[in-house]
Amino acid sequence: MKNILAITMGDPAGIGAEIILKAFSHKDFFEKYKCVIIGEKSVLEFYKNLLKINSPQIVTIQDPDRYEDGKICVIDLNIVKNDFEAGKISSKCGEAAFQYIDYAINLAKNGSVSAIITCPINKEALHLAGHNYPGHTEIFAEKCGVKNFTMLFKVENVSVVHCTTHCSLKDALNLITTEKVKQNITLLDGALKSFGIEKPRIAVAGLNPHAGENGLFGREEIEQINPAVEWAKQNGINASGAFPPDTIFASAFNGNYDGIVAMLHDHGFVALKSRDFEAGVNITIGLPIIRTSVGHGTAFDIAKKGIASEKSLLAAINDADKMAKYRKKL
Repeated sequence: MKNILAITMGDPAGIGAEIILKAFSHKDFFEKYKCVIIGEKSVLEFYKNLLKINSPQIVTIQDPDRYEDGKICVIDLNIVKNDFEAGKISSKCGEAAFQYIDYAINLAKNGSVSAIITCPINKEALHLAGHNYPGHTEIFAEKCGVKNFTMLFKVENVSVVHCTTHCSLKDALNLITTEKVKQNITLLDGALKSFGIEKPRIAVAGLNPHAGENGLFGREEIEQINPAVEWAKQNGINASGAFPPDTIFASAFNGNYDGIVAMLHDHGFVALKSRDFEAGVNITIGLPIIRTSVGHGTAFDIAKKGIASEKSLLAAINDADKMAKYRKKL
C-alpha cells in the first residue's frame, strides 16, 4: 500500500499550482505516489489553462479516503476562488496559504495522511493576512506543540541543519550556544537515521573564518561549538568538528559526511543552493508528523511564464514517502 501524502498548494499567486500540475504529469507519478492536494480546484484549473499544461484530470474530494488513482485529487477549501492575480502579493492569498497548511496539519495529526509536502508561501502575504510567522517551520512547530525543532535542507545525499535561520546576522551570533548546537546535532542524527542511515556521519561547521583558527578569529568554536561536539561523541553520536565552514561542504559532497550542522542560515543555504538550486528539499525535523517542502520560494516573477521547475517538489514528495515508510517500520 502506498502512503497517502498531502500537498499544500502554497500561495495561489505563486508557482505552487504550476509545479503541482507538472509533477502529476510525469508518466510514472501514480505508480510511485498517492497524493492529495490541499488547495483549490479553480486555482489549479486557472494555471492549467493559462500555461496549457497537459495534466491529468482535476477532481474534488471530501477527504483523503476518497482518493481516485490517476487523477489530481483536491480537497477544495474554496478561499480565493478566482479573486487573485498571478505574481501579486495579497492578504487574501496569504490567508489561503495559511488555511491550506492548517488543514493539512490537522489531517496529519489525526492520521488521515502519512506526510505533508508544502509548496511555497510568501511571508509578506502571510503577514498581511495577520499570521506573523517567520515561515512554514514555525507554523508547524506551534500547531504541533513542539519547541525542540529545526529546519533541515537536503541536496543529493547531504543534509544540513542550521542553528540560526530567519533572523539578522547580529542576532544570530548571540543565539549560537552549546545547548543550541547540541540540539541540532541530536535532531540531525535522528533525521538521518529516519532516511535509513544506521550510523550517520555528522560534521559540525564553525562560525568564524577557518573555524576561529584556535581563537585568533573568534572564540565561539572554543567556548560554544566544540563542547557540544564532545558531548555528542560521549553520547554515542558520530560527530566531529568544528570545521571551517568554507571547506566542509565540499568534503560532504565528496562522500565523507552524511550531514552538517551549520551555524548560520547563509553558510548552509549558499553552499547547497549553489550545488543544485532546483532539487533541494526542506524538511522540518523534531515534529510528531512528517513535513517536507520545496527548497525555493513563490517566484512571483515567473508565475505566469510556465517555466517553473517541478524538480524540487518531486524530490520533496520522494523524501516524504521514504520517511513515512520508515516510520511505519518502527
